[in-house]
Amino acid sequence: MRRSRWWLPLLILLLATAAAAALIASKPKHKPVTVTERAWLVAAEAVHARRYRPGVTLYGRIESLWSSQLTAGVAADVQAVAVVEGERVAKGQVLVRLDDRDARLQLLQREAELRQAEARIAAELLRHEANLETLPRERQLLALTRGEVARLQDLVSKKVGAQSQLDTARQAAEKQAIALSARQQAVDEHPSRLADVEGARARAAALRDQAILEVERCEVRAPFNGRIIEVLVSPGRRTRVGDPLVALFDTDALVLRAQLPARHLPAIRAAQSAGEPLVVHGEIDGVAVSGELRGLAGEASSGTGGVDGLFTVTTGADEVSQGRFARLELALPETDGLIALPHEALYGTDRIYTIDDQSRMRPQRVERVGEWHDPDGNVRVLVRAVDLPDGTRVVTTQLPAALDGLLVRVAGEG
Repeated sequence: MRRSRWWLPLLILLLATAAAAALIASKPKHKPVTVTERAWLVAAEAVHARRYRPGVTLYGRIESLWSSQLTAGVAADVQAVAVVEGERVAKGQVLVRLDDRDARLQLLQREAELRQAEARIAAELLRHEANLETLPRERQLLALTRGEVARLQDLVSKKVGAQSQLDTARQAAEKQAIALSARQQAVDEHPSRLADVEGARARAAALRDQAILEVERCEVRAPFNGRIIEVLVSPGRRTRVGDPLVALFDTDALVLRAQLPARHLPAIRAAQSAGEPLVVHGEIDGVAVSGELRGLAGEASSGTGGVDGLFTVTTGADEVSQGRFARLELALPETDGLIALPHEALYGTDRIYTIDDQSRMRPQRVERVGEWHDPDGNVRVLVRAVDLPDGTRVVTTQLPAALDGLLVRVAGEG
């Protein structure tokens, strides 16, 4: 019985194999998968080179060409402080008043010394006038006394005159000669005496003028139209010569200092040479400001990518403070052959992608020139591209996988 069932496992194995083969044969057959290239959806626009006025965004700081710290010119007590920090002042306005009593007393003394010197000059002129008037008379008297001596000598020689009378006449003649010589010397010395007293008067006048300056320095006035930066003294304080009193800046000499990128310097210098004004516009604390390029800084700081430009503030100067920063828009001269694109079209700083006839992206090197505001107020970047035909489609979508030859599909096209 056991021997008659040895084929049963074999039969089961054969049946299982047949069932597996039947299942494999009845398996559905799939069609082979065809892999198609993905087309990236992008936006694009046809470009045309035209004439634009490029704009450049700058960041500037309000500065004044003239900032002064006024100091005390005399040693005196502070009598009054007429301004406070931030106040606007006019040229010549009194800012600080010092006690001027000592200075005025000194002025009175100097004026008295000047009057004394002038009196000495007047006396010397009168003396000289009297000497000139007397000198001919002295000569006449000398001639008369000498004539008397001659007559007496003749009488003495004839034994009819007294020798004592002759000696007296000779003595009078010698005295008159000495008087004439002294008078002549006084006349000759007049220029030197006059120069001496005039020098004394000049010195007295200089000291008087210096005393006037000392009095004037007791009133510290604004040297220009400006705004107070800081008040460094208070009433009652004793100041020495050179002590700081007030700091202020000139509001009529405000400038905007902004760094001009090196790539724009050739166009800026060309505009300067042609006499074309370069204007910036911006806003500080809600106040619209504008300025015109005054010149370029004489020194470029190391590690910077350009040169500082100084723009004279033409509007808004009365309402802004020194040291404030502002975002400015510089309008460059109009230039032909520029293309206006959205910022999304620019990859890096100098590359865009065009679309060829096979809808594939092709890189194109460009030179960024500036920015431009379209009629809708949108900011577009202006670039210059060499040999880019008009009507070329440029990708205006930023693709993270952008590369040469990438297949794209333009939105809105079938």
